[in-house]
Amino acid sequence: MPLKLPGLYYDKQRRRYFKVENSSTAPRDAAWSSDNVKKRKIQDAEAAAALRRMTLHKNRIARSRVLEEPLMGGFFARECGDAPADLVAASFAQGLVGMGKLPLADARWHSDTNIKHMFVAGKDEKTGICTAYATLDELTLLSTYVPRDPATGRVHRRLISNYVRPASHVAPYRELAVPQISDIKYHERSNRILVTSRAPSSEVSMWAFVPKTTGPNDPRPSWLIGRNGVTLYLNIKGSGDPTYNDYAANTVCPAPVGSPNICMVGTSRGLTHVDSSGNMRWTSPWGPGKYFCHPEAFRDVFAVEFQRSHRDLILFGGRPGALFVADLRTHPSVWDHLDLPAPITHVRSLANDHQVLVAGLRDTLRVLDLRFAGRQCINRGTPHVTAPAQPLFAIDGYRNAAQINIGLDYDPESGVAAAAHDDGTVKLYSVRNGGSGGGSGSRRLANRDLDRVRSRHGAIHCIQFQRFPGDATPTLFVGEHSNINAYSFGVDDPEDEA
Repeated sequence: MPLKLPGLYYDKQRRRYFKVENSSTAPRDAAWSSDNVKKRKIQDAEAAAALRRMTLHKNRIARSRVLEEPLMGGFFARECGDAPADLVAASFAQGLVGMGKLPLADARWHSDTNIKHMFVAGKDEKTGICTAYATLDELTLLSTYVPRDPATGRVHRRLISNYVRPASHVAPYRELAVPQISDIKYHERSNRILVTSRAPSSEVSMWAFVPKTTGPNDPRPSWLIGRNGVTLYLNIKGSGDPTYNDYAANTVCPAPVGSPNICMVGTSRGLTHVDSSGNMRWTSPWGPGKYFCHPEAFRDVFAVEFQRSHRDLILFGGRPGALFVADLRTHPSVWDHLDLPAPITHVRSLANDHQVLVAGLRDTLRVLDLRFAGRQCINRGTPHVTAPAQPLFAIDGYRNAAQINIGLDYDPESGVAAAAHDDGTVKLYSVRNGGSGGGSGSRRLANRDLDRVRSRHGAIHCIQFQRFPGDATPTLFVGEHSNINAYSFGVDDPEDEA
């Protein structure tokens, strides 16, 4: 600490004393001029006073003792905003309870694998049941009701007998035969069930049908399945390049409200769409020299998703590992893409419009922000040789080495993603932007019943969040072996409720 000598100024940077000089003779910016020395003394005094006040105020603030209490303190901390960023996701995950299962296989059908593909619809407000369409062998499309006991909330096969049956036996019923079924979805505006086929052909093939419905005074469910639900099964085909005979439809994505299309179809050679007239047309065909990029840019599309808030923006990808960001109002040559380290199996548009959840092979599960991930235009380079996209965060612990048909779904309200692993387990993850922050993190959410799932038939293929009519929270449906397992937000026993 330098001494304060009268008439002298100590320069800390030069480490020497200077004689204080009158401002009229000293240089303009000289630190040792009398005016500058006076100003510095005033500033130092004000800074010291501010520091003393801050120290006094800091000592006056004390944490309430009640916040230190384990139980009551937790409740008050939540009200004060001091809560984990993933509290909603963690609460939802911990509240999911196993609510029974509905078998699809009986004496007529037998399966040594998990359900291959499945879609559960929750449109029956009249009876409060769900309707499921599924396949065990990728050849026969089955249909069944998924009812639950109103008193306990549990799903059970015997409850189907409460409804008027269309035949002498109880569901499941055989709807139609489609070779190599690859996906099952539902388009709400046209009220069509969409079923794609990946059987190699000179054309892209998809089946569509409208479930037969009943009136409000009819005691039967709103959707009829089985023999009484027979309707017109329409085979929609799209012609490709005649030099190829291996076109296959891998996945289908129903179009949102306001879109002029019915759906987008990811194929083995690009992307097609079905317009409102039921005609299938190519959106991004595959072929040598297409759109100034590598000929395999649009090869094997396994995942298609509309951006949550925009009917004309789609996200799709597959093999090679490139996520395409496509505006259907523009030419494919100006679409953007992001390079990923492995082929893509799933794409989900998150509640934040700019973020997307991407799952793929080689244990890839990450959240990308499309504004900052390093998008590039297709005609500027080959997708699979550009720099890898930087994720907002990667999720550690996800395990899928090489399975294309593996289950994953996302609930936007809770921010929870349910993902199947290739070892036959199912895990829940938080995909919100809080929690562990940037970089990598486990983000895994514990759940007692789901953590017990371990299929002896390998990876689980079918996972879907769907609401029972009238429910405020979704039910997680998991296709384990030949059963549709239901996990709902609730308690194990109604007697446990206060």
